[in-house]
Amino acid sequence: MSTNPFQRQISLQTKPFSTYQTPYQRLYGLRENPFPALAMFAPEARDPRRDGRIYDGNFHKAEKKEFFDLFVQPPSGDEPLKLGFVRVNAFAGSRGNGKSAFLHHIAECINKQRDSDLFALAVHVLPEPRNQRHFWQFIYLIFETLAEKELFSEIDMNFRVALLLRLLSEEQTSALSQIPGPEIRATLLSDNQFKDLLNKYGFTLYGFIEEAERQMKSVAGETFNKSFFSEFFSVNCSMVRLWNKWKEDGLASNSYQWRKLGTDLFTGGLAPVTIIAGYQRFYVLLDEFEKIYISQTNRERDEFLDSLRQYFYERDTAILRNKYITTVLTIHPSICVYLARNWHRVGLDGLAPLDPDRMAECSVELGESTPEKLSDMMNTYIDFFREKEDDPNFNTLYPFSEDALVPAILEARKYPGGTLCYANMILQKAAQKEIPPPIPRDFVETFIEEETGLFEDEDLFDLFVRS
Repeated sequence: MSTNPFQRQISLQTKPFSTYQTPYQRLYGLRENPFPALAMFAPEARDPRRDGRIYDGNFHKAEKKEFFDLFVQPPSGDEPLKLGFVRVNAFAGSRGNGKSAFLHHIAECINKQRDSDLFALAVHVLPEPRNQRHFWQFIYLIFETLAEKELFSEIDMNFRVALLLRLLSEEQTSALSQIPGPEIRATLLSDNQFKDLLNKYGFTLYGFIEEAERQMKSVAGETFNKSFFSEFFSVNCSMVRLWNKWKEDGLASNSYQWRKLGTDLFTGGLAPVTIIAGYQRFYVLLDEFEKIYISQTNRERDEFLDSLRQYFYERDTAILRNKYITTVLTIHPSICVYLARNWHRVGLDGLAPLDPDRMAECSVELGESTPEKLSDMMNTYIDFFREKEDDPNFNTLYPFSEDALVPAILEARKYPGGTLCYANMILQKAAQKEIPPPIPRDFVETFIEEETGLFEDEDLFDLFVRS
């Protein structure tokens, strides 16, 4: 006989809430195991151990500065580079060095810059094997990622602000600037509240859209995409609503339409929208470019790279006229020598040379990991999961003794991903065995001896350690 669900719920409500504590809480003062079981960057995971929320800002601090010096604001005052690479030191291994986490962090920093004159937009795109063989598929991925990262909302808000600055007096915009941030954001992102705001100053939504069209035609010029703007204006100049409309109408999943229209929707549509919204530069951070490269035929490689050159850096569009796009690729060291042939053939050498002797001019090199850096990184993960805000063990490796994890770092060949995986398994084992803190080095050494050969298979090592 099945249990009456009302009886079950009533029974649960009358029982006291469980006070059971896991060994992580009871022994170590941690909400849960702070280390990822699979140290693979996955922004969709909604897990701080994998989605980029936990990031040790000191791990690649020098490389971050170099990135900003090359691609954002050169200290010399020269124009920043428009095309370049993030690559890995030859002694640091090819994978598991935090390239994806680094790019994610860079994108977050650019999108949240407050102490700079530069107001820019950055999108970190992660291709999937065989899904971005063609340039239009890459463009679709940019749109899709902007939607997933909720950056369309930011674009919509800034678009409306930029046009209001043109329509209203200085006194009126000054008054709007004094409204608390959450309140004005809500007003700008709500159609009804925004209409009321326009009416307050003697404008209508129709008049606002007319001004938007004038600005669009001015910025886009001959590349003004009538199809894009007809739909954009029909949804009150909102990229959020436009993307949702495309999904409802089937355009967002229609490969034929994207093959035919996708690139123009970007160059003659989205790019002008973001330019009018006040963004001074658009950063495309293309992660793991090898996933695209290895799935392509030689002809497809030439076509993809040629389209990158033409649409981002050569054709007379709002992008070129505003020197708007900066593209940074991460590439696997093993494909550089092969990529160079296609790169040179389509004429990208002039923007970013792939010649080994000159590549450093346009590259940020992620340096080799060290035990000190890796210890600091694990400290960051542990601190994120400490239960008490006033825990006296902040900024230490507790519940491990100071040098306990060095054998794991060396066993993982100093790969960040591998180190985190080992730390996860070691702490899990310690919790199961009720090992009191601080967990000593000899426990870690014994674990490694007992699990010797765990990742001797290179495919397993690639999956769990270099991910």
